[in-house]
Amino acid sequence: MNTGSDAVTVFLVDDEASVTAGLTWLLESVKIPSRAFSSATGFLQAVHDFSGTACAVVDLRMPEMSGLELQQQLIADGIECPLVFLTAHGDVPAAVNAIQAGAVDFVQKPFNPDAFLASVRKAIRLARERREDQDMHKDVRQRLEHLSARERDVLQGLVDGLTSKEIARRLNISPKTVDVHRANVIRKMGTERSAELMQLLGRQRDVIAESRR
Repeated sequence: MNTGSDAVTVFLVDDEASVTAGLTWLLESVKIPSRAFSSATGFLQAVHDFSGTACAVVDLRMPEMSGLELQQQLIADGIECPLVFLTAHGDVPAAVNAIQAGAVDFVQKPFNPDAFLASVRKAIRLARERREDQDMHKDVRQRLEHLSARERDVLQGLVDGLTSKEIARRLNISPKTVDVHRANVIRKMGTERSAELMQLLGRQRDVIAESRR
């Protein structure tokens, strides 16, 4: 899933066609794009092939694969797709388990349209945030590839909170040379000053750590 578009598609997964038809109509009424699926396997195939940003509304009880099983399959496949579960009254304990496993929310049938849309919008916001994080991670990785080995050493020192003198002692080079490398790092990372670079480093520590392996 790798597009920069702001549009978020809501996948609707329920074995009852009347349910997905009603939800499709409701989402269309507020201009939210959606795609309906009558089975979990159909949804899984589609979400694997989908290149946009998405979240999903999933029925907790389906004959072929339950909503919880579907959630676990998405986790196992490494697919980050925020989920909202549709539940019957007796499914609340299972829905709580789904929330504990990372679901955004659950809506009991019969549901209030406004409450349903509020839950979907919450999932849409989360989907956008995750996409923005993924795009930022990708961008930072690409910028890191343009750093020289020594510039990466200096960057690591900055991540560790060291001063130029401390980095110089670690690398056995002069503080002036460290400052030159730091200026190059600031430029290559697409920032304009040290404070902006440090803000970026604070949000992307895991990506920077990966680049050192």
